[in-house]
Amino acid sequence: MQYSMIMQNVELTLNNSQEDDKQPYVIASALRTLQVLRAFSQAPHKFSLSELTSRLGIEKNQLYRSLKTLERAEFLAFESDERFALTSVIHELTAASVQPSEKSLVEIAQPYLDELVRKTSESVNLFIRTGDLAVCVDRRDSPQPVKLTSVLGMSVSLHAGAVPKAMLAFLADDLKQTILKNLHTLPAYTDKTLLNPEDLEKELERIRARGYAISDEDYDASARGVGAPIFNSQKDVVAGISVGGPSFRVDDKTLESFGQIITQTAQAISRRLGYLN
Repeated sequence: MQYSMIMQNVELTLNNSQEDDKQPYVIASALRTLQVLRAFSQAPHKFSLSELTSRLGIEKNQLYRSLKTLERAEFLAFESDERFALTSVIHELTAASVQPSEKSLVEIAQPYLDELVRKTSESVNLFIRTGDLAVCVDRRDSPQPVKLTSVLGMSVSLHAGAVPKAMLAFLADDLKQTILKNLHTLPAYTDKTLLNPEDLEKELERIRARGYAISDEDYDASARGVGAPIFNSQKDVVAGISVGGPSFRVDDKTLESFGQIITQTAQAISRRLGYLN
């Protein structure tokens, strides 16, 4: 969701606070705290007290109490730069929220992840999209001694890495342009991370034409891999899947082969979610 849309929702909630106070089952302070948490879905995903006060227009003392409540509940952490930032706890809720039918996305994808490892002998990751972040919710490690290993719950901005770029390439144009506009605020994971909007846009065009993204040491300086987007029945990008390994083992021919496999796998999972292309 774009920043302006979130701010509109926050303002609407604040404007209706008097009405909410009259409703016996609405806890006004809890509602305000949840709206504060929601603001962290926007880049750079970490804010000082003064920055949030300016953005949300909430009285500083009330805002601070909400932030400390979220910190006590371990949704936020106060970091060394004196800014509050999301913790991995939020991703537990994110993973649970992807419920396409009777089975969750993670359950549906399990056999596909197993098959990918069997076919490629490399590490496989399943990510879901939450706002402008890709969050790792499942993985399979390569059986080989030297391998790539991801951390469950880790979040990655959508401008770098195989799955994040695959998601970004197929997002609605307004969401994609918002990320490109804020590209200068996002991290450079390696010296190959694209932080120029024009260069990244050209890369996204290649991804859309190809059907999958290639990560060639732009997130991990010693890793190469491919990723493809997963769509739901509304044709929205909700997740993505990747396979990759150490750069010394994954050459261009291997990347191309993996690209075909990952695209077919992502399409199969999308169909299980009701996607019809």
